[in-house]
Amino acid sequence: MPTRVDGWEGFPVAIESSSESGPIDAVFVHANGFCKELWRPVVAAVADSPRPINWVSMDQRGHGDSGVGAPPYDWDRIARDVVAIVGDSRGPVGVGHSSGGSAIARAEILAPGLFRAMVLIEPIIFPPPYGRYDVPLAAIAEQRTAVFADRAAARKRFAMRAFKDWDPEVLDLYVDHGFRPTDRGWELKCAPRVEADYYREGNNVDTWDRLDEIECQVVLVAGEHSDTHSGPYLSQLQARFRRAHVDVIPSAGHLVPMERPGAIASIVTDVLDRPLTDPSS
Repeated sequence: MPTRVDGWEGFPVAIESSSESGPIDAVFVHANGFCKELWRPVVAAVADSPRPINWVSMDQRGHGDSGVGAPPYDWDRIARDVVAIVGDSRGPVGVGHSSGGSAIARAEILAPGLFRAMVLIEPIIFPPPYGRYDVPLAAIAEQRTAVFADRAAARKRFAMRAFKDWDPEVLDLYVDHGFRPTDRGWELKCAPRVEADYYREGNNVDTWDRLDEIECQVVLVAGEHSDTHSGPYLSQLQARFRRAHVDVIPSAGHLVPMERPGAIASIVTDVLDRPLTDPSS
């Protein structure tokens, strides 16, 4: 069963965590439309080392086993939930994908020193003009099939279409934990209306203008075949940070953690293993 903790202003946020005691070493935040369990292959590979790590992954509002709340689903609230979950355990590595990457970066802006380093995987952080926009992805999300006859039907659909390049283990985790059995069938936990509203709110936050406030080391990760983080935009994003370098993952698109979890685990492990006194960390 998932554990629920208090996010910002007491909002119920579902988390999954290690059994290790002590300070948190790493925090993982998923992308819009997905769920915390998709990090399991990455976490398992990172934790497969001589030293144990204490980690936490969370479901964004309206996703997985977290509360749903009311729209608008603005991205600032995700960041504030991250701050609340880290709490007094300052100094973990923040790992986020897409909207989760944006949340990790903004959490550090809201609470300077929250993270000692960040791994931002295809973070959705866009320049102004800021505002709420009817982007094409919102319309696509609203038309998404929300209910399948059963688990097998959902697994077959995604394996043949949208997520055909995913690691099979990650796909199984999505089908098992991104859905719930209901009287209607195998139903998405993140309702299409919620996913769509997150897309509309994606550029309604001023994170881009504040990235130079971040002092910790940043690793920007992009897929070789990304349709969002290639060319000039990636270079411009890197330049907004004080200390950032870019890792491009071969044969991957925007959904890098789902397609190449081993590659992401290697990057996170490398960041975790850097001494706190390392000037390049």
